[in-house]
Amino acid sequence: MSIERRYRRLLLAYPGPYRRGHGAEIVTTLLEMAGDEQTRPTRADSWHLVLSGARQRFRLPSGRPLAWLAAVLITVIGGAFGAAAGSWAAERTFADLPGDARLEALTRQVAGGGVEFGSDRSASPWWTTMASATTDQPGWTPEAAQQRLAADGWQTGAIAPRTGKSFAWDPDTGAVAEVPLHGSEFEATRDGLRLEVSGYVGNGHGTVSVNVWPAGTGAMIPAALAGALLGLVGGWLVAAAGAYRVRALTVPRRRLASALAAAGLATLALPAFAFWVNVWRVLASSDDVAWTVHSALNAGPYWSYGTPWMLLQLTVAGAVLAVAAWALLLTRPTAGPVPVPA
Repeated sequence: MSIERRYRRLLLAYPGPYRRGHGAEIVTTLLEMAGDEQTRPTRADSWHLVLSGARQRFRLPSGRPLAWLAAVLITVIGGAFGAAAGSWAAERTFADLPGDARLEALTRQVAGGGVEFGSDRSASPWWTTMASATTDQPGWTPEAAQQRLAADGWQTGAIAPRTGKSFAWDPDTGAVAEVPLHGSEFEATRDGLRLEVSGYVGNGHGTVSVNVWPAGTGAMIPAALAGALLGLVGGWLVAAAGAYRVRALTVPRRRLASALAAAGLATLALPAFAFWVNVWRVLASSDDVAWTVHSALNAGPYWSYGTPWMLLQLTVAGAVLAVAAWALLLTRPTAGPVPVPA
């Protein structure tokens, strides 16, 4: 490979418009400065070209405050979606929840039997999917439940007493009487799963409930932070590239691209805010549940005034607007060469 081709390969560190405007001049100057016997760029020249190209990619047009405002917004939104992507990747390391048959068997094992059974799986906007189940067992005791779980390989925690109450109707008097309940609660872990067991018994009745969710693997916080960092950097790079590309468009296309970008940013702002709130929850989380960032897109209103799929719908709409705006920026320039700083 000739030294000229090596120089041109190093110029790939610069943005395309900058290479087209100044690439030939840079290569000519470097070739004139190179020695007659030199066959490859010096280490100093290589580092200078790479670092200068990276710096150029991060530069924004001067004297354009709206470009700076858009760059900040795009960077913040990019960081939020990067954190969500990292959270999604970390969730792939979680243990799978038990299937319906296994969940029923586990619940009856904890209860020591039971007749009626009910279960549910819920996807929260704040944490990963959880499986819940309930059965009846008037003679339930937490000590016996722990013994059965321990024999099956579960590691059980301390038993915590709980109190409750229910209401019973007296057919003779027609009055509703309050019935005190005595309850207990404990947790157990096995094979990457956390099991929360609670039971209440009293007046010949008993209810045993279990909640199952994946135990944290330690990957969530590093993955979410790494994704946020990549999203922040990527967002700024996209904003900087777009700020130069938009100047090459005709006035009508420039206005349309700006309007689409503004609408996309406004649409994506609310999902991004929810992602950042979930990042804070992940960083401040305890072992109660497996908190995630991307779960903000799960069904269920994130805020009381929202609809179940509001954030997902806004994300899809914002992505469509952003792609449309970027597609306009990729069209062939028709308003003359793009001015780029030297």
